[in-house]
Parts: sequence; C-alpha cells; structure tokens
Amino acid sequence: MVQKKAPHNHSPLEAPSARSSASRLSSLENRKKGGLEGSLDATGATGDMLNQHISQQLFVGDIGPERKTSNLRRLRSVIPGGEAAAAKRAQQLATHTPDVLIADQDTQMPHRKDTNAITFFVDVSGFTALTEKYTLSGRGGTDKLTETLNSYIGALVECILRRDGDVLQFAGDAILAMWACNSEAEMPAKLEEATACAVHIQEHYGIRTTDVGVRLKVKVGIACGEVTMFFIGLRSCSQFVIVGSAVDDVNASENQCESGDVVVSPMAWAMMKASTCYDADPRGNTGFMKVRHAVRDDSDRDSKEAIDLASVRQSIAVPSSMEAKLTPYVIPPVLKKLADDQPLEYLSEMRQVSIVFCQLATDGVSSELPSILQDAFVVMHKKITAVSGCLNKVFAFDKGITFLVIFGLPGFKHKNEVAHALQCADAISQELLKEVTGINRVSIGVTTGPTFCGVIGHPARHEYTVIGRTVNKAARLMTNYPGVVSCDEDSYYHSHLPIQQFKKLEPKPLKGIPNPGNIYHFVPSDGELGQRLPQYKYPLLGRKEEIKDFTEKVKNIKETDVRIIVFEGESGIGKSRLLDALVSLAKKNGCMVAQVTMTLQLSGIRGYALNGLFTQLLGLHQYRTAKEKEVHVMDHFKDKRLGEDLCLLNDLLQLKLPVSPKIAQSDGPTRKKMTTELLWCILKEHTEMSAGVVFGIDNAHFMDDTTWSFLETISSTADAVLCVLSMMPPSPLHPLPDMATQTLKSKGLTHVRMKGLENEYLTALACQILEVKGVPHEVVKLLQEKSHGIPGWCEQLLGDMFQNQFLRVLPITSNASQDKHKRIVFANPTLVTKRSSVLRTVAASDSVHASSSETAAAAAAAVPEQSEKPRAQMMARRESRATKPSAASAEAESPDGQKKDKYRKRASVFDKLLGRDKPLPDVVMPEIASVPEEEEEEAPAEHPLVRASGSNMICDLAPGIVFANIPIPDTMRGMMMATFDKLKPFEQMFLKCGAILGNTFERQLLEAIIPNFQARKVRSAMRRLFELRIIMCATAPPNQEGHHNHPTAQVTSKSIECHCDVPPIIAALKSSEPQYVHCQLMRFVSAIMEELAYETLMEKQRQHLHRNAALQLEGRAHRCRSCGGGGFEHGGTTHSEAFKVSMRSSSMLPVPQNQEQSTRRSRLYQNTKDISMLPGGSMQRSNQSFSKRRRSRSSSMAPSESGDEEESSKLDRRACKCTEILATVYPQLIRHWKNANMVGKTVYFLSAAGEAAITLQDNSQALTYLREAQILVDEMKTGARPLPDPDDGDVIPVWWQDAKVENLMGQAYLRMGMLEDALSHLREALEMLEISFPTRVNIFHIWTAELTQFLHQLMPAHYLGSVDQEMAPIKVEAANCLKHLTDVFHLKHNESVCYLAALMQLNIAEAASTDFDELIMAYSSIIQACMARGRLRQASYYSSMAVAKLEALFNMMQEEDFATAASLYTIVLRMKLASGELYEALDNGYIALRINRRIHDGEAELASAQLLSQCLLLQLAVQELVDLSRRVMFIAEEGSHVLGKHWYYLGCLDTLIEAGFSIEDIGTCVSFVRDTYSDPSVRTEREAQFYAAATLALWYARTDSWVECDRWIAVAEEVKPVKARCVVTVHGLCKLLETRLIRLCETIVEQLYEETEKDEPVVRQYLKELDKAVEFHKVFKPRYLHMRAYFCMFTGKTDKAFRLLKEAVVMADRLTNVLDREWAKHSLYVWFEEVSEFVMTFWLRHSIQGELDWHDAKNIAQSKIMYTLPTPEYKSMLTGTS
Repeated sequence: MVQKKAPHNHSPLEAPSARSSASRLSSLENRKKGGLEGSLDATGATGDMLNQHISQQLFVGDIGPERKTSNLRRLRSVIPGGEAAAAKRAQQLATHTPDVLIADQDTQMPHRKDTNAITFFVDVSGFTALTEKYTLSGRGGTDKLTETLNSYIGALVECILRRDGDVLQFAGDAILAMWACNSEAEMPAKLEEATACAVHIQEHYGIRTTDVGVRLKVKVGIACGEVTMFFIGLRSCSQFVIVGSAVDDVNASENQCESGDVVVSPMAWAMMKASTCYDADPRGNTGFMKVRHAVRDDSDRDSKEAIDLASVRQSIAVPSSMEAKLTPYVIPPVLKKLADDQPLEYLSEMRQVSIVFCQLATDGVSSELPSILQDAFVVMHKKITAVSGCLNKVFAFDKGITFLVIFGLPGFKHKNEVAHALQCADAISQELLKEVTGINRVSIGVTTGPTFCGVIGHPARHEYTVIGRTVNKAARLMTNYPGVVSCDEDSYYHSHLPIQQFKKLEPKPLKGIPNPGNIYHFVPSDGELGQRLPQYKYPLLGRKEEIKDFTEKVKNIKETDVRIIVFEGESGIGKSRLLDALVSLAKKNGCMVAQVTMTLQLSGIRGYALNGLFTQLLGLHQYRTAKEKEVHVMDHFKDKRLGEDLCLLNDLLQLKLPVSPKIAQSDGPTRKKMTTELLWCILKEHTEMSAGVVFGIDNAHFMDDTTWSFLETISSTADAVLCVLSMMPPSPLHPLPDMATQTLKSKGLTHVRMKGLENEYLTALACQILEVKGVPHEVVKLLQEKSHGIPGWCEQLLGDMFQNQFLRVLPITSNASQDKHKRIVFANPTLVTKRSSVLRTVAASDSVHASSSETAAAAAAAVPEQSEKPRAQMMARRESRATKPSAASAEAESPDGQKKDKYRKRASVFDKLLGRDKPLPDVVMPEIASVPEEEEEEAPAEHPLVRASGSNMICDLAPGIVFANIPIPDTMRGMMMATFDKLKPFEQMFLKCGAILGNTFERQLLEAIIPNFQARKVRSAMRRLFELRIIMCATAPPNQEGHHNHPTAQVTSKSIECHCDVPPIIAALKSSEPQYVHCQLMRFVSAIMEELAYETLMEKQRQHLHRNAALQLEGRAHRCRSCGGGGFEHGGTTHSEAFKVSMRSSSMLPVPQNQEQSTRRSRLYQNTKDISMLPGGSMQRSNQSFSKRRRSRSSSMAPSESGDEEESSKLDRRACKCTEILATVYPQLIRHWKNANMVGKTVYFLSAAGEAAITLQDNSQALTYLREAQILVDEMKTGARPLPDPDDGDVIPVWWQDAKVENLMGQAYLRMGMLEDALSHLREALEMLEISFPTRVNIFHIWTAELTQFLHQLMPAHYLGSVDQEMAPIKVEAANCLKHLTDVFHLKHNESVCYLAALMQLNIAEAASTDFDELIMAYSSIIQACMARGRLRQASYYSSMAVAKLEALFNMMQEEDFATAASLYTIVLRMKLASGELYEALDNGYIALRINRRIHDGEAELASAQLLSQCLLLQLAVQELVDLSRRVMFIAEEGSHVLGKHWYYLGCLDTLIEAGFSIEDIGTCVSFVRDTYSDPSVRTEREAQFYAAATLALWYARTDSWVECDRWIAVAEEVKPVKARCVVTVHGLCKLLETRLIRLCETIVEQLYEETEKDEPVVRQYLKELDKAVEFHKVFKPRYLHMRAYFCMFTGKTDKAFRLLKEAVVMADRLTNVLDREWAKHSLYVWFEEVSEFVMTFWLRHSIQGELDWHDAKNIAQSKIMYTLPTPEYKSMLTGTS
C-alpha cells in the first residue's frame, strides 16, 4: 500500500474535494494578495524590486535591456499589482519610417514632393544563402539568423544615420538612402559625405564571414540629381514612392558594381571631382567611376560594436500627435505586435508565404503619375485586403514601379492563401488595365515557399521585409515574363486550382536561379472544374423509340427491372452519338451521370472502366494528385461506417489509403466480395442523393472481366442504377471475354440492335455533316438509296465527294436561276441548329411543325457545349466575315417594306484548299410555303430559323459535274477501301504504321518505324490525311483536359484544329505550313479505316513493324523528367492522372538482348553525374563540442555562397508523370511483342509491367500481368510453347525468371496486406533461386548467418563482391526477395526470423555488390531488425557502415538514388535517437530532411521531420523546432495530408506540455488532435494513435479535467502496442505513466481509497514496462528515473527520490537530453527547496492563459517554468488547505 506523506501537519487523507485548476488558480490569486505581494509590500517592495524578483525567478543569460524590459512588462501582469508601462507608439512608429515622411506636412492623398538629393544604394549579397543555411541545417534557427542579419544590416544603417543620411526603404537585402539638399550648392558636400560613408562601409564591413561559412559582401552605388516622392494611399494604408533621375542613376551605378565596389554616377563624379579627396577609376566608357578604397573582413568584429542605441537618430523623437499620421505607413503585423507590446523580434521567422511582385509600366514620370499611382493603389488595396493579403512596400528602384504583396503573414494566414494570391494577381492585372488610364502593361510574378519574414535594420531605423530565394524568384518572374501573371511550380501545386487555369510558359534563364523549374501563366477560367459536357454540335437525329424507351426507364429508374441497356451496332451506326444524347437526357432528369470511353489500348488495363466511372461519381476527377483524392474520399465518408473499408478502393482508384487490420487479414475472395459490397454502398449513397445513377460506357466490347463482372451484379441486385453500353457485335478481331458473354445473358439486361436512320432524317444528317442548310436532291436520293441510314457511311461519302471536288459550299442568295434552287432540299431548321442555341430556336419557331418526339429529342440533347469567350468571339468574327452588307447599309428596305438579307460572296475554306477561291455564282432562294409535318421543306431566305441558325450556306454540285457519273461504293467498308486505294503509296504506309501503333499514335514513334522515312514526305502525307479527315489531332484542347470527349472531324469544318505544342525549332522557322502538319499526337477518325489499314498488311509485315515499334519503345525513357528520366510516349489514355509515385531504379531495367547480356552491369562502377547534395567526404564523428557539431552539420549541407545549390536536383516528386508512362508504355510493349511473336520479350515486359503496377499500388493489375507471365514460362518449360530464338532477336528468359515472378507476386500480396499469401510466394521464389531459408528458425541458423557476416567484416576483400557477374543478378533478386520477407516477419512481430532474413539479405547483397538500392536497403533492413531485437550497439555499428558506404559511393549516385539515401538517413536518425546519440541523430535527420525537400517527396519529409522534431524537443531547441513545425504544416497542407497536420498540432501540444512554450493556440491544438484521432489516416497508424491518446490524457490530467482524462486513458490503453518498439511508442508510454501517477496523486488527496488501490498496481506495471523499454531506448532513461522518483514521493521515500533525480540529471546531461535534465532539476528545485508559488504554478498559469511565447525560450531558465509534478503537499497547497 502506498504510504501517504502529510504536508506539514496536514494529512492528505483529510484533503477537501478536488477542484479544477482554474478555480484553484482563482483561489490562489486571492491568497497571493496576502501572500507574495503582501510580503513584498510589507518590506516596502517597489516596482524595481518586483522586476528583480521576476527576473531572478525566470530569466537567465545576458539579454539586452530592451528585450528584458519588454518581457518583464508582459510578465508583470502575472503578479497582482504589476502594470505595463505606457508605450510611446509614435516613437516606435517613427523607427519604421524615413525622415522625409516624418517631416512631410501635407496630408492630402495623393501628393508629391520634389527635391535635389544624393541617392545611396547598398546591395548585400549572400543573404539568401545565409537564410537557407540556418534554416536547413538546424544551425541556430530563425533567432540566430535574425541576430546575424540585424548585426550586419544594423551596422550599415548606423553608418548612414551617423552621417545624417535618411534610410528611405529596405528592399529585402538592399537599402535605398538619400541626403536631401536644399540647393545645388549643398550637393558637393553631401556627395563627399555619402562617399565617405560608402568607403567606411567597405573598409569596415565590406566582407563578413558568418559562423556558418557564408560570406556577406556589399556593393554601393552613389548618384545625385532630382528626386520626386509620391505619397499615395488611403486613411488605413499608405505608401510612398521615390522616382527621378537620381534614382535611375543610382540603380545604374549599382549595376556597374562588383562585390566590394563603390561606384559613382557620371553626374555625381563631375560635381565632386574638383574637391574630393578620393581617387577613382573609370568603368570602361560608361562614365561611371569606381572609388578606390580598401575592403576589410570584419568577421572577428563584435556584432554589438556597430550598434549604438544612443543619439543615432534624433528625428524619431516625435510628438504623440504623429501616431495617426505614421500608422498607415506600417504593415499590419507590426502594428499588431506593437499594440500587444511584444518585441518585434517575435515577428522574425521562416514562414511559408506567397510573394506577389506587381510591376506597372507607365509613360514615365509625368504630372499624371501621382493620380495614376493613387488609382492603382486603391484598386490593389481593395483586391488585396479582400483576400487577407498585405501590401508591404512600393518602390521604383531596380525594377521600375513595383508593388510587393505578401500572403500568409502572421494574423493573415489561411488555408487557400496561394490560390487567393494567384486569383488576386489576375484580378489586379485585369482591373488595372481596365480601370486605370495611363498603365500600359502589368507584369506579375507569384512564388510560394519558405521565406524569412521579419524586422530588419537598426533599432533607430528598421522595416518589416522578406528575404529568400522565393522573393528573388518572384522578382525574376515579374521582369522576365512581362504582361502576364506568371507563377512557379510551388504556387501551381499549392494552389489546388484546376490545371486548366495554368499554361506552361517558355523557359527562360532567371538571374541567380539556375534551375527554376516549370513556369506557368495563370489564366483563370469560369468553367466548372470537371465538367464532362458533350462535344457534339448538333441535335440527335431520329432514334425516337430508343429515346422514348430510355426516358421511361429513367423516370422509373427505381422501379424498372432493366438495369443494363446494350446498344449494339456496326461502326458508324451512331452508337456514341446516341449514348451522348441519353446521358444528357439522364442529367436533365436529375440523375448523377458517369461516363467513360474504352479503346483498344485500354482493353488490357484491369478495371479501367470502373476506375473512370467511380472517379467521376466520387468527384475525384477534379483533383490532380493521389493525396488530394485520398483526402477527398476520407472526408466524404468521414461520418459513415465505411471508413475502415475504404482501403479496398486502393487498387481500383490507385490510392494509398491505409489498410485496416480487418482488410489486411482477409483473403483474396473475401476481399473481392468486400470490394463489391463497398462499391454497392457507394452507389446506394449516390442514388439516395439524386434521382438515380446512370453509367455510360462507350465501346464496351473493350472492357475487362472485372467490369463485366460488376455489371452482372448490377443487372440482378442494383436499385436506381442504370447502365447504358454501346458496343460492336462480337468478331474474331474483337472477341468478347467469357464474363461479357455471361453478363449479356442476364435477365436485367435489354439488348438493342441499332438500325440505320429513317430516310426522313438523311437531309438533316447531310446538312449537319456539311454544316449547311440545304443539299442537292440528288445527294439526298443517293443517301436514301445507298446508305441504309448509316451515319458513318453518309459522312464518309460526303467527305469523299467534297474532297474530290464533286460538291461545293456557297452562301444562300436570291439571284440564281429557278432551276438551280429547285434542286436544293432544305432540312428542318430545328435539326440543323447548333446545340448551343437549339432551345432558343425551338421556342422561337412558330412556322415549323416538327413532330413532338423529334423536338423533344432535340431539346433533350440540347446541352450547351463548353466553350471559352475568345473562341466564341472568333467564331462570331468568322460568321461576320461570311456576310456582306450593301453599299449603303447591311439591311435595306424592300419596296414592300420588308427587310432583305444580302450576303457577301464568300470562298469557303474548302474551295481554298482545292485552289478554287474565286467568287462563286449566287443561288436563288425562292419563297416556299410550309410543308406538312414530317416532310422536308425548302426554307425561304427570310425564314427566321435560317437566320437564327448562325450559318446561311448551302451545298451544290460543282459546275460541270454529272451526278450519274460519280462512282459510289455499296458499303461503308468498300467506300473506305476506295478512299484508301486512292491514296499515294507513302500515305497508305503512313496509315498502316499508324494502325500498328493503335487508334492513337505519336508522330515521333511513327516516324521511327515507317520505312523509307523522309520528313518532307511525312508532312505531305499528314497534310493530305488531315484534309481528307482520315486522321485528326488527339491532343485535348487546354480547357477540356480530362473531360469526356467524343472526337469528331467535321467534313466541312471551317478549320482543321491541332492542339499540340509546336516544336520550338518549327516555331523559330516560322513555317508557312499549317500547324496540323506538325501534329505530335494523332488518331484515326474512323475505326474501320484503322482496321482496314491493319488488315492490308501481311503477317510478316505486321510482325516486323510490331517489332520495330517495340524496339523504339524500349529505347525510350520510361521515367519522367521529374524523377530523373527523360521523354516518354503519349500513346493511349492514362490509367490515372498526375499520380505521384516513387520507383526503385530496378523497375526500369534495360532489356537483355541475349542470354550472355542478361546480367546488369553494376551502377557502382559507372561514371555518373556528380550532384552536390549529400555531404562529400567522410562525416566526422569525433567528440567535438555541440556548436562545432552543428557547424559541421550545417556546412556539410550548405548551399554555395550564391545559394545556387538549393535548386541543383532535377527530381520533383510532385511533378511526377510516371503513371502516364507506366500505364501506357508497358501495355504497348506487351501488345507489340505479342503480335511480333516474341515470347521471351513478352514475358520480360509482363514482369516489368507487374513490377510497375506494384509501384503504382495497382496490385490486382500486377497479379494479372504476373499470372500471364507465369503461364507463358510454364508453357515454355513444359514444351507446350517453343523456346524463343535468340537469332531472331528474341531473348530466352533467364532460368530464374519464374522466381522473379513469384517474388513480385509476393510483393503484390504484401502490399495488399495478405501476409500468408505473400510468405508463400516469397518462400517459393527463394527456393527457385536455390536460397535455403529455414521453415523453423533456431539459434543455429542465426549463428551461421552471423558467422558469414563476421567473415565479410574480417576479410572484406575476399568476400565483398565475390559473386561473379553472371550470378550477380540472381543474388540481387534473392536479396530483394529477402527484403520483402523481412517486411513480412516484421509485420508478424517475429523479430528473430526477421533478424535472420535481414542478415541473409545483407550477406547476399554484399556478396553481389552490384546494385546500389539493394545494398543500401539491406543495411536499412539489418538496422531495423537489430533495433527490433533491442541490439542498439549492433544497429549503431551497421548504421556507421551504411553511411560510410553511402558516402563512398556518393559520386556514383544517380538522381533516383536520392530517395533511397534519404530513407537510410531517416532510419539512422531513428536508431540514433533511440540510443540517445542526439547530436548524431540531428546530423542524419537534417540530411534526410534536406534530401527529401530537394526531391519534393512530401511524405518522406514528413516521416523524417516527425522524428527530428522529437530530437529537437529533447534538446529544447525550441526555435529550430518551431521552424521545422511550420515546414511540417506547409507540407501537410500542400498534400492535404491529414496525418501530417495531426502531427503538427500534436507537436505543438507536446511543446507546451514538455517545454512550457506555446506555438499555436492550445485550444486549437487539443481540438484538432481530438477531432482527427478517428481519421482513417491516423487510425491505421497505431503508434500515432497511442501517442495522441496518451498526450491528450496527460493534458487533461495536468489541468484536472478528470472525466476527459479517464476517457483518454482508456483509449490509450486500448490501442497501446504490445511491445514498445519505437521512439514514439516509448515516449507515449512515458506520458501514460505520468498520467497514471498524477491520477494516483489525485486519488490520494481526495481520499479515494478504492481508486488508489486500483491505480497503484497499474503504475507499478507501467514502471516495469518502461524499465524494459528504456533498455533499448536509452534516450528516455532519465524520464524513467524521474517517474520512479515521483512514485517514491508518494511512498515517503524522499531520499531515494532525491538520489534518482540526481541520477536522472547526470544521465540526461550525458545523453545531451536537455529537456529531461531541466525537468529533473525543476523537480529537485520544487520538491526539496523553498520555492515561491509563482514558480510552482507558472506552467499551469501559462498553459491556461498563454502568457509565454516560444520566442522567450533562450532567455528564460527552463528549469524554473516547467510543469511541477504534484505531490500530495503541492495538491493541498493548490486547494488552499493548511
């Protein structure tokens, strides 16, 4: 039983009922008035004594008086009676403004002030590199950076101020100052003063080498002349701008400088040369003069030497009345800090912000400029403040008149700030050009990233400014891309705006930014993201029965028995057109619609149709990254019971949702059933939200078994779901899968065989195809007799006739002969009116009596197509050019009073193409009476519908053409063959090669396989085939990317469109050829032509061309440029858009050409590009001081002095397009090698495709590929299929190919969480590779593996790399297999077997020594296995070997190896942190962080940052921790990473609990952690769940919220891992133990004996668990000793508690665990010494009232402010008992 020690004479058992901490503190306040304060007053304590008391209790070190006074002023409110001193706001504001502003008396806005002046421009280089150095290395953080910047800039400013200069503006790392002159006579003397100032600066501060090795240098420009100051703004916000000849000249002078120079302008030198004592040298023939002087390195100078706070600037002594005038000139964040009476240093931080530079081009300095700037300011201020932006400054030097706007500053931070920055920039650009007269051009650059934000300068003159690479890049974008809103890649990704709103700009060199990445032009659109509107121009013709039947089913969608409607018909029958109209009709009836079009290339992709349908149904098509899609899915189902099952969507939608334990333990059939049930739940939810769900699938004969199986289930069980399919009849060329045949026999399916159109619609069809109002009756008769109503036949026939000049198009007139117009038959105007106006047209029609069903069909299909305004305007201009007004007026009154339309004689585009662009004779349009319903009519010229249609053209026979002599094929195929036969041989070969590549093909690949390639012939063939409408551009328009689209090629469209980017070389040549001749991506207009061209090839020709195509694809880069690869193929549609992946380099192996070449050459011995990212040379591990260690760490990773290194890596995981490559190239390769009858190559690429699919998390597709490869290998082994012939170019699969397939299948099952299946396949693979892995592992097996490893270490020359080159790939495969076997046993918590597998992996990888990835991953596996077994010393040894190996191979690393290197450093970080080697942990953590940041791998960066934050917290490096935390939040917001945000707020809560400092509002932190605890991404991370629950329980225990505390204790104990295997778990166990101890203390005080009896055994059990855990996680040994000491205080063993605390202090000091050392000191202080209540309750006060900010970390004695673990005596004191 616990012994209860009574405080003084009072027993804890007699303690009164517990009250909340808040009420106790309130009671304590009353007691203090008679306690501490009373004692001070009794002894005559003064305010000085009070300050001294607080200072002695809290502050440490020699801090500045200003900082200390400000801190005291804030903290005095803690002691009753302490009052803050009155702030002199006017004087504070004056330090932020120049003298010229203070002296200005004019209050009217705008106004100007003209004067003569000496201008002085100081530019400091090295600040950007310095910023990155401090923040990326953990070297001192923002506080040290601020100190360095201000010590240097402050010295420069003081030099200017002491010589009566006026510092006008700070522009980042530049300073503009001036010496005002009342007359020209003063100018020589002022010039001499300014020159002396510049020389003094160079001689004393010209070079400064900082403690991180970055050299700061200065260059100074001096000029003189006229200066004009414009004062602009509003009452709440004002700015001033300085322009004039002196400003221009000083900018030019600075441009003539090099570092260390002082350059004087020609005018200034001419004025001062007669009297100056300085010598100067000319700068060439420019007239500028360089002043001679010495340059001194002041690195050893004390930074305080240059700062003199007294009498530097007299002008700041302004009266209080100046406050109102100066306030508008100071940025809001500064005003807020001043209002809160906080030090301005608190504003200095590295912050993720968006920078907007806006440059206005005007007509120069004129009398109108003030009003122009004022109007521009008003516009910009309104736009900026509306979206929480801050206007920082306006300046006119260096880059013209420029506005600097910042989004994301303190107090103005919000989630969509990047999007708001871009949208605001565009709105400003448009508004300024529209509303402000005198602005010729607006250029805006927008960038996003980490930026130093803070107050820079001297205490007497400073400003809030921003410094960093992000700022520099924004300025460069503004100047290099004039007239547009340009942005960088970070802004593009962080904005989460539709990709259609960004257009990639031509890359340009940016000064100082060697690798700026992609630059985009932001062009916002009004269209809704993700719309999938139909692309057909005209209403649907006919199909009354189909529409009627579908309408009935849609209206009764919940009652009908039919769930699938299949429209079957030959190519060209109009299936796609009908499907489009039905989908539009379903939308009109309130149904949710998803539609997808299948192609031959997509037929091999498993579940592609389902992917497309559910992607649209869930709204995922509007997101560009997988992470955004994952967040959307989790948010969508957040409050539903489906949360744990959502991971089943991973394979279908290519997501990476965390796999729940229930799903991980299920087998394949169960998982398939659960997936189907999940999809049904999703469908059911959407049917409840709408009238129903309609799926539309075009070309359904290309669907896979998975989709057919799902549709079969729909046909029998679905409610309110209707599937509409279009497909071709089964044929040998397109055989249906077995599942399709089975589904087509379902009862809930209706099969409709489509027929041709009725004759009554053929006139309208011909008019739609030709885009005219009427056609010759001979043509109509021909279509009625020959076409059988097949629209495709009609389109091909009319196109052929038009291209052969049998037909012509001409405007409707009234002057032709009666004989001619009688031959023209006009269509019903409703049916030839474009869909954008059909509803309006139908409403306006009173004279046309179309059938009601026909009009309804037209109206149902009348969904306006999406189009942009520029395109609409362009079409309007084209239509206007088609009409010609008379000489007097466009409309003339006829004698009878009626208006007549007169049209211009127009040569059509097609006549021009045919060389017939001469004026054509008019055609007479007579008056024709109305005809009965259902009959064709000849419309009169004045018919209102003709004029409303937008096109007044007719088609007629060309002169001299006898219609009877035109040859007409009987069938559509025959017509296609006739067209094909008329082509030239090279044009035919062009189509044949295109058919080999598929329906969609790339120009570059076609040119590579076409025989006798000649560029001229290709261009000529393309021009002809485009004009004949046989092929068309396959690139989607920019505003329709990702939209469902039915590409059509109108026979007589006004132009041939191509949306491909023209190659730069072609654009440079300014070729007169049309753009489509240079089309890069093409497709067949007709599938029949594709099939026909393919069938005309002989079998040998097909095989030869397929082989050539495959060889070309093999030679292309299969990785995108962002991941270190090159260009890739565009063929086919991507399986998943813009999905980020990271791939092992072994995924893209070169294909072996023969058996002898089947082994890979080791990349360890290749000469690769040297990329300076990781530290070069060996890393020092000596026992040097902490400061030297940090210097070593930072300098090893620092960018160069220019800061260029930061952009050196080409990797960018965000811009990864590997999905597009892997989802298209591999299926093409498999298809080509299959058709080339190359079995060996087919097997190889099936395996490669399987591996790529595993990388993409498409595990089901991977298994499909791998099983097919397995079948082919087995057939070759059994002789059922002949072996490949190497002489024919094929390859014989290596004998271990089946082992590779088994290994990959094991990986797929492992990714799916099916551990037993994975284990079975991996063991089978090892057996095939002749690697013996025991079924039952004993100590003998481990000893044998350890002995092998010992021999490797003993005789490395003999054992390492001992495997010959032929066997090396086999060993690498075995090592890879063992790596995944290690993962399986790790997940099964079998540490011994996991350790054996890791040892064997390392032994084999070292013996092979040919693959960088496998070798480093082997070291990673053994380190983690040793940690799992608790062998920290062994893990440390292997980590040293791994890092040494990595550094030795550094110069041979390829860019894709960086991710592997970062992973290793993260693992070493985890190991070093656990073992208590915190300096080493920081070294490795910052390296991992830097690499992940360089390659933009957000998830990996979050993982390393989470561990690194634990390390920084233990070292109480609060400022570095805050910088890292801000970065974590930025990454989490970028990727919509819920777990990342969870860790951020949990880290903020942790910092308050452990260190006593607040980063974010405590209520926000607690709420967010509590709310996201049940989020799927957190729920699947058991360690994160446990840590969060333990932290919340501890928070509620410390604040006496016992109901919540008990709840979270129960939650924590429920999810507590069985074994504490990682740092986070052990830390969580420490928190849970502390919570239990505090609760035990509470039960003792409250005399809850039964609760005490229950809690004591639990505490003892947790002490035992923690004792065992800290054996392997030594960093928490001091915490364990502390908790034991705390428990001893309950049992009365105070002497033992004292010894344990002393031991904890010593051990924590040895481990450099500052946090636990200071906390143990605090407990020693408060438990065993007399301490004031102020110190004992300080943490509790601060946690509730938030009185201590993290900026105070280095100035306060941390041992005095930490949480006081409550003993019974302390609890009694809080309750007020004696």
